Amino acid sequence: MLPIVQLTLPKMKNPARLFFLILAILSIIALNSCDKKNASGKEESGMAKFSFSPGRDVAGSKAGNTADSGMMSYHMLVSVEDMNGNPVMTDKIIPVYMFGSGFISENIEIRTGEYNLTKFMVIDPSGKVFLASPMEGSPLAYLTNDPLPISFYINTEEVTTIVPEVIEVGDHLPGDFGYANFGARIIRPLEFFTICYLDNPLIMAPTQFTSARLTVYANDGWYYTFELQPLVNRLIIRGGSDYYTFVLEKEGYITQTLQYSARELINTSKENPLVLKIPWGTQYNVLELQPGQEDGKDAMISNLEPDRNFGDHKYFEATFLSEPVLTVMRSNRSLISFNMDSLPKSAMIKKVILRLTYDLPIPFDTTYITRDPSTGVEFYGAVLQQIVEPWDEHKVTWNTQPKTTEFNQVFIYPFILNTNVIEVDVTGLFVNPGASMLPSYGILFRLWPQDMFPGFRFASSDYAETNMRPKLIIQYTN
Repeated sequence: MLPIVQLTLPKMKNPARLFFLILAILSIIALNSCDKKNASGKEESGMAKFSFSPGRDVAGSKAGNTADSGMMSYHMLVSVEDMNGNPVMTDKIIPVYMFGSGFISENIEIRTGEYNLTKFMVIDPSGKVFLASPMEGSPLAYLTNDPLPISFYINTEEVTTIVPEVIEVGDHLPGDFGYANFGARIIRPLEFFTICYLDNPLIMAPTQFTSARLTVYANDGWYYTFELQPLVNRLIIRGGSDYYTFVLEKEGYITQTLQYSARELINTSKENPLVLKIPWGTQYNVLELQPGQEDGKDAMISNLEPDRNFGDHKYFEATFLSEPVLTVMRSNRSLISFNMDSLPKSAMIKKVILRLTYDLPIPFDTTYITRDPSTGVEFYGAVLQQIVEPWDEHKVTWNTQPKTTEFNQVFIYPFILNTNVIEVDVTGLFVNPGASMLPSYGILFRLWPQDMFPGFRFASSDYAETNMRPKLIIQYTN
């Protein structure tokens, strides 16, 4: 775009002189307006050429094997930024050629301007970095007069040669040069074969193979859980440990903890697998609690009617739904408690399952993405929390709801199932040491972390159909 210029011209009697004067002025303006643009309107650029001399010893030993070809199979890895820190070249691989006792690259076109060289390495024909320029502040930076970053300027239609100082890498680590340092450990897998069966003396041959869950622990902290099938299982675990700890689990049986050496596992085969036995006499005792309308203790509370009691509500729910009459959102929570007096005083609880059933599922928004809360990723769902204060089924309200603890709370995720029953492991609310130190007055069911999606609605102990009421299944030993 031409600048606006106001001209005051002297009066001239000669029209030709006036014409040439105006033409000269316009020419000067046009030339000044061509800011870094050539005749075609393209931005102007120049050439960058990288050159370095590794020294006679390095050049002779590294390049001598391929000097006859004249073209060396060496490359440079280069990163360049503009003066604002924006990347211009990131880890660009550039071929280099031997020139006397040094190396020089091909010409690289770069737009006219000032830049910083931020990374410079030289890779030999075997793919190994054998020369590098240290970065300012790195342990080896003191050996050079001008560590990275190095500033350079690209002039229009000129070749700018950048000559960074390089140091032979040898046994140095990337961190010595100021570059990101990372390492890798080689894992050697260990393969073995195993089979699991129920050791029931009342069952005659053939042996009763069974499914089970096997968790293998290595000495270095690695572990993995396998689902064993009732056949010979081929498993691959992390090698490197002398011994491995096996934790064998099966529903209804006491967990077995076993130990095997790496040699024992290696010597197994499909024809001679490692045999894992679950003793028949280790079954759990089972107590099932499914109270009805008379002996059940559960209630619903609602924020829109904070002083009203819903002790005979037929749903055990945690919901956030619109209220048609008031055109507002209603938050509902539920409380439940089971009478544990029928559990023997000598019982040692091993597992507690809460079985919940719904009649009509509440459609939920599938755009809500759920993740394991332990990862710290955003989560929307519901929780079951231990109640630590007394409450009365026919008196509790939203304003008088008892306190709870988040310790060992159990998460429930939005789900779509072909069945209307879910089973939730709530063992931690009953036998976890941290939870058991607090008084237990049942379970609160609420949305988490806040009321943001429709929620869950299950049958309560006041539901008409008996088999749909909440059931607590307790597995224990004496």
